[in-house]
Amino acid sequence: MKIPRYLVTGGIILLAVALALAVGYWNIRPATFTPQVIPDPLQPDFFMENARIRQLNEQGQPVYDLTSVRAAHQVGDDVTELDDPKLLYYREGEQQPWDVQARYGEVSAGGDQVNLRQNVVIEQQVEGQPVRRLSTPALSIFPDRHFAETDRSVRIEAANGVTTATGMEANFNDGRIKLLSNVRGEHDAL
Repeated sequence: MKIPRYLVTGGIILLAVALALAVGYWNIRPATFTPQVIPDPLQPDFFMENARIRQLNEQGQPVYDLTSVRAAHQVGDDVTELDDPKLLYYREGEQQPWDVQARYGEVSAGGDQVNLRQNVVIEQQVEGQPVRRLSTPALSIFPDRHFAETDRSVRIEAANGVTTATGMEANFNDGRIKLLSNVRGEHDAL
């Protein structure tokens, strides 16, 4: 007895479909059905409460102490955001550090730049003199270079007067401050 051609063709097609389904089922992995998780660049990958960083020089002396109420590392741009940062920056050969405070801050990926903003205040107590106070809306600090700068307004209050300017460069090691433009001062005669 001869099998009709349409049954042979149908059987071969049915066998091919069954084989394709078996191979396809064998290649299916559960991971292909789970949604891919894409990290949100606005979400921190870690945070710290009451964070403290101390940088020491080759002799083991402190260069600076950085504290913050809260520090959060952002994945997207690889920066660490700081709430209420306070930086004590020690000058070589002096006991009293520069005291730098702000409302917000941001530490770059390599830690080579600290950007402070909102109510940035720098104070230094020099022995035998009143406290010197400098305020600005924003300040960039480069700890490795012992340098700070801003292109914003600056106000310096000293014992005998007030000086204002736009833009400033400061060297923490030698205490030199360079005011860049629109410098004005009101000083009392001694």
